[in-house]
Amino acid sequence: MTYEGDMKLIVTTDGSERSLRVLPAARQFAEAAGAGITLLRVLDPRTDLAQEVAPTVQEAAERVEARWKEEMSALLREHGIDGEVAIPSRGRAEDIYRVILRAADERESDMVAMTTRGAGLLRHAILGSVGMSVLANARVPVMFTSGEADLPPVTDGYHIVITTDGSPASESIFDLLAPVLVPGKMRVTVLYVSGAQLGEDADWEMEPRLEALCERLPGGVASSVAIRQVPVLGGVDTAIVNFARETEANAIASSTHGHSARRHLVAGSVAMGVLKQSPVSVIMARSRKR
Repeated sequence: MTYEGDMKLIVTTDGSERSLRVLPAARQFAEAAGAGITLLRVLDPRTDLAQEVAPTVQEAAERVEARWKEEMSALLREHGIDGEVAIPSRGRAEDIYRVILRAADERESDMVAMTTRGAGLLRHAILGSVGMSVLANARVPVMFTSGEADLPPVTDGYHIVITTDGSPASESIFDLLAPVLVPGKMRVTVLYVSGAQLGEDADWEMEPRLEALCERLPGGVASSVAIRQVPVLGGVDTAIVNFARETEANAIASSTHGHSARRHLVAGSVAMGVLKQSPVSVIMARSRKR
């Protein structure tokens, strides 16, 4: 797979099999976006050089980097990706997430991708400190993919379900995601989950507002809107994931702190619930009031 265009995607790994399960999802997104992929693994001299016998620390690091580069390049070829490899070193007292973000900034990346759980440096990614810190400090969206992701094919454009609860914070995802939405190759469904239970009247007055949000998408990106109610045996997160399954979406997108008086849509337990349940990638970005 080769790419056209200037979009760039950083894909992180710690070398574990589980962390590498992000590659199929990253490849699917990159194909739709025309993005180049850089597979990144952080080298921590304090731990990664411990078993390497060499005259100097520098030579030990060079040997590890050479071995990792060969292994990572082979993995890219195995997944049909004509990408690059990056192995930045962790500085003394530098946090792992800062190394990832530094590398992303240096390469002017448009998105960072990782699995929701890994081992080693990126273990417990979104549920632990590294993933949460990347998400909290990244200037670009972050794509999280479960190790058990079941990716639907891209049949009529890469389909992203963008969730909102109607608050300015949740709606900031539209501006944050806009740079990676490619006209003609991606389509969007704007989803609002009503707090009403099944059998009650949903907030249908939200439909014009959802349609107005579609106007904030880049021209040429096909869009539609949808309103769903909270299922009897589930919450907002279940409604979001069920909708993504029903529509064979390729990804779910949301800001990290959307909220309303009635219900928290993409903060706290709901966001974690979506990440745990979602069979597809979840693209998140820290909210910014518009």
